[in-house]
Amino acid sequence: MKVLAIGGSMREESNTNKLVKKVAASTGAEYEFIALKNINIKPCTGCMECMMNEGKCSIDDDMLEIYDKLMTADALIVGSPTYYLDVSAAVKAIIDRSMALNYRGIGPMANEDMPWLGQHPLSGKLGVSVVTVAGAGHERALESLRIWMGDCHGLELVAQLAEPVGMGDVDDMPEVMQRAVEAGKKLGEALKC
Repeated sequence: MKVLAIGGSMREESNTNKLVKKVAASTGAEYEFIALKNINIKPCTGCMECMMNEGKCSIDDDMLEIYDKLMTADALIVGSPTYYLDVSAAVKAIIDRSMALNYRGIGPMANEDMPWLGQHPLSGKLGVSVVTVAGAGHERALESLRIWMGDCHGLELVAQLAEPVGMGDVDDMPEVMQRAVEAGKKLGEALKC
């Protein structure tokens, strides 16, 4: 089983990225961690070329590799810090650009009555979402990830973490790290089914 773990913070050793790595390591499965700070993903232009060209995005950047990683992974862990009451811009770029997957002709229809929504090629895969926040707004960020992973792509979310950590470091918060371990174990158990 292969897990793709995406850290949506622009700081390498951020609380978000640490928790995503902890969840991934606790699955017991092989995983790849991608820090969005290290790759170039441009925002979606809304051109809808993907809809007309079998899911091929017109933007030539690192998202092209992410498409393949999303398709081949058995599970997805995505983490985002809360920026201005929602997910980070880096995570939002992945959310928007992932729409191209829906037009590859793979998976169940997103909605039989609205064929223009495409299909769900990630349907049946498992997911965990992780959100951190210093103050407030994490509920909205968590909901954005739930809608994207669950509603837009058909993943089954086995755990959702929303951690208000203030300005502290999660390395000094054993209860927070334990929740990440538990989420990872839950994902690992689900993958072995």
